[in-house]
Amino acid sequence: MTVIKFNKKIDFNKVKNSRLSKNSVDIKHNNKNFIFFSKFELTSILNLYSKQVSKGFWKDYALDSKANTAIFSIYKHSHDRPIYQIIKKSLKGFRNMPDFFITKNMEIINKSSEISSILSKFEKKLSIKKYS
Repeated sequence: MTVIKFNKKIDFNKVKNSRLSKNSVDIKHNNKNFIFFSKFELTSILNLYSKQVSKGFWKDYALDSKANTAIFSIYKHSHDRPIYQIIKKSLKGFRNMPDFFITKNMEIINKSSEISSILSKFEKKLSIKKYS
């Protein structure tokens, strides 16, 4: 019987951590080009969304972030196309003033540089359509 001795000990935790640190650097680098809704913007959008859900007009939503674009999609039914999309576009991240759009069936309904003005007009359009 032959006994083999290994002189070098390998710490597997260090190997795993080194791989994770390389991946986390790549992830952080990629997120710089992505646009997200700020806390204020998301709060105001979700306030509008919750009012419309309580009235029974909307049922589901989805958030999507891409390079230079953040999208909040609103659905009447879960398996449908979005009724409305609230889009935030900015070319160079947080320094530039972003543009906000509301689209319905790929057509721009409203455009502004402030989220509050878009959502206030958006609420008015919904209330007008309700009474018609």
